[in-house]
Amino acid sequence: MVLRRIFSNMFQGPESAVVESRKASLYLLRCIFLMGIRTPPKRFFFVYILWSCALNLSSTFYQPIGFVLGYISHLSEFTPSQLLTSLQVAFNAWACSTKVIIVWILIKRLDRANEMLDELDKVVRLPSERERVQRTVALSNKIFFCYMSLYLTYASSTAFFAALMGVPSFQNYYPVLDWRASRFQFWLQSGLEYFAMLGACFQDVCVDCYPVNYILPLRAHMAIFAERLRQLGSDPEEKRQQRIDKLVECIRHHKLLLSYCDNLRPLVGGTIFVQLMVVGLVMGFTLINIAIFANFGSRIAAISFMCCIVLETTPFCTLCNYLADDCQMLADALFESNWIEQDERYKKIVLQFLQTLQKPIIFLAGNFFTISVATNLAATKFSFSVFTLVKQMNIAEKLAKTTSSQYQEPVEI
Repeated sequence: MVLRRIFSNMFQGPESAVVESRKASLYLLRCIFLMGIRTPPKRFFFVYILWSCALNLSSTFYQPIGFVLGYISHLSEFTPSQLLTSLQVAFNAWACSTKVIIVWILIKRLDRANEMLDELDKVVRLPSERERVQRTVALSNKIFFCYMSLYLTYASSTAFFAALMGVPSFQNYYPVLDWRASRFQFWLQSGLEYFAMLGACFQDVCVDCYPVNYILPLRAHMAIFAERLRQLGSDPEEKRQQRIDKLVECIRHHKLLLSYCDNLRPLVGGTIFVQLMVVGLVMGFTLINIAIFANFGSRIAAISFMCCIVLETTPFCTLCNYLADDCQMLADALFESNWIEQDERYKKIVLQFLQTLQKPIIFLAGNFFTISVATNLAATKFSFSVFTLVKQMNIAEKLAKTTSSQYQEPVEI
């Protein structure tokens, strides 16, 4: 009950509640505001600016640089497990920073998408339609909190097991700190890395989950729209012009659905393209670490990290496949309507509209390739290629032997 009062939009509301599809991204947009990339509020202007600088300087800008500087200054001191743990996060951190910048530049498109959802809500009248939208809103918010829980679990588990082993999580480079010098500096660097990683995970949730939060209400409205198309021409009391007007209104409604997708394409295409470019390499490092080098604690952290990586692309790629099926559903619904008994003008409009409905809604990753399950599988399979290459070249065994020889104590003569 307490959870329902605090996060009421995670649960389906009563039938009498006002339909608001924009609430499917309510908690997402609140978290994006906390990322410090929105217009500062007048009341807390300086506080918001300070928070934005602290979070983005540590997570968005410095953390990717800190990984590189850490490799340059202390690469010989990394164990194989520590190096792979750091590398898998480093590539993902660079991708996350790029995605945050893309969302930062195109954030207004999310606001326009919500305005379009408000327009789509105006035609939701039947109780079954209202229930579908409310169910979608609740599902969307639950998915967001699932993302948040899993991402923060990874950050916390990595920091915890690293502290047990007596090393910082990723051994990033900080100019005035040497965590080997004292316990105070060790805990200070561990705290800074944990804060930066929590911020990065917080940002990653927002930039990875927003496509799901915005496509789910779109699919709900497309299902409602399909029922409207199926009922066209079925009322015997309608006059000829009324039926044509209803058909024209459906065409306008479909244009609004397409405009909604066009509005999101540059944003979605940029962030998904960045993630697809690194997902195979990151998962390859993670598989090698789990299979060869990681101990029990590191394996738990690596497995949770792999789950996060899967969530970054797989759900949205799956939804893109469903969108193609939804477009076919719209075409079938119009074809199943009572158009055969109508006049020639009505039939001509239906024929042209049917051709438009048969075109699938697709999203492109960086305007290069279609976002789909097949594309996601192709990118993910690269991780197995990386793992196979390392196994066949015995790189893991050589790295383990080199590391053990470096840490072997000299024998006194």
